[in-house]
Amino acid sequence: MSDRRLPRASLMCTFYVGLSLAIVFCRLLPISTLPPSWAGPDLWLALTFAFAARRPDYVPILLVAVLALGMDLLLQRPPGLWAALTVLGVETLRARAPALRDLTFLSEWAAVASTLVIMTLSYRILLTVLAVDQAPLGLGLMQLLSTLLVYPAVALVAHGVLGVRKRAPGDIEPARGRI
Repeated sequence: MSDRRLPRASLMCTFYVGLSLAIVFCRLLPISTLPPSWAGPDLWLALTFAFAARRPDYVPILLVAVLALGMDLLLQRPPGLWAALTVLGVETLRARAPALRDLTFLSEWAAVASTLVIMTLSYRILLTVLAVDQAPLGLGLMQLLSTLLVYPAVALVAHGVLGVRKRAPGDIEPARGRI
């Protein structure tokens, strides 16, 4: 008799989309009419990086691209630029995931931090070259730092509550043709 349940990867992918939509909804809520004096963390990016570094099969790259482009449009950023950098960053972490599997959390955090720093610097440089108005450097660095500081909490929630654990060397669960 065949098992009719959805595979865990499909369920976690659906759960990831639901969390992403909830984060976007909360970011769009008009909580205050005054402009913010500080830049908070990018929770969606931290969540995406936590999923990509631990279980790359839970975040298909096409899904990340569509969500990132949608967020660019909704948050009124230059369409496609941050989305493209996000896709490159997620692909970098997906490629590093097998090596990160055997290392400590600090090395995972360092990989995420280096990826995020390179993404942020590339974004600022490209916007400067294209002569696009951008937020002050202080706000960009504040968001970078706050995202890096909130990443351990997001990774802890992803691990403890959501069950997004690193693949163990003996796991046989197929990952779309990859082991």
